[in-house]
Amino acid sequence: MQINDIKTTFLVNFLNYLENNSKNGNKLSKKTKITYLRVLTSFFSFISDNNDDLFIFSFDMKKIRFRTEKSEEKLNYLNENEIIRLNNVLEKEKAKKEVYNSFRNSLLIKLMLYGGLRISEALNVKLCDFEEVDDEILKISIIGKGGKEQFAFIKKEEVDDELEYFKENIQDSDYIMQTSTGKHLNRSNAFLIVNNIYAKALISKKGLHLLRHTLAMRLTAKGTNLVVIQKILRHANLNTTTIYAKATNDTVKAALLNN
Repeated sequence: MQINDIKTTFLVNFLNYLENNSKNGNKLSKKTKITYLRVLTSFFSFISDNNDDLFIFSFDMKKIRFRTEKSEEKLNYLNENEIIRLNNVLEKEKAKKEVYNSFRNSLLIKLMLYGGLRISEALNVKLCDFEEVDDEILKISIIGKGGKEQFAFIKKEEVDDELEYFKENIQDSDYIMQTSTGKHLNRSNAFLIVNNIYAKALISKKGLHLLRHTLAMRLTAKGTNLVVIQKILRHANLNTTTIYAKATNDTVKAALLNN
């Protein structure tokens, strides 16, 4: 195949390939796909301006439709019964022999479920990142999107047991999310670990980000102001936060229609 044979369909197939071969099993968001397309079109524009054959690439981006558009409208999150079962499994796991891994896994899940941390943020926490705000709340120093220092907050009671264990077993400057061999836990391993715990809790849903979605949906259902939820999740744009309000409204409508 010659380079001038590349058409719009090749770009779509490339995006599908990336999604189907994702290491953590996550689908590419619409925003990520648009970013890829912008980079690719810039690349081919450069080739158009600098090739000796005077060939010009022309891609009709309006014809591109993303397979994930509809699926993204439906948020995946845990219901209250699933949260109870998940916590029960975490407590049982902490009572077993593989103590460090069990406490690590429990903290990993709770940081996302109750603190709204992204997986990349949760994997990089150290003991020294936790600071008491008062008797009930902990502040967590994290490196968020774009490498910016941010602060997340979590109820002390949710993670007190785990943090007390780590205070007795690791240094303040150590990464908490380590493997049994002392290596830094990565996203792919975390994906497998958390899905395995879901299975033990008889939860068929999969994925890491649904824990963060769950926090947002619980807060929205309780009537928490969207601006407050935006601050908790550290969304740069309030429009990102409003998807949870829409999902809750859809849930209400569905419940009324099925009544």
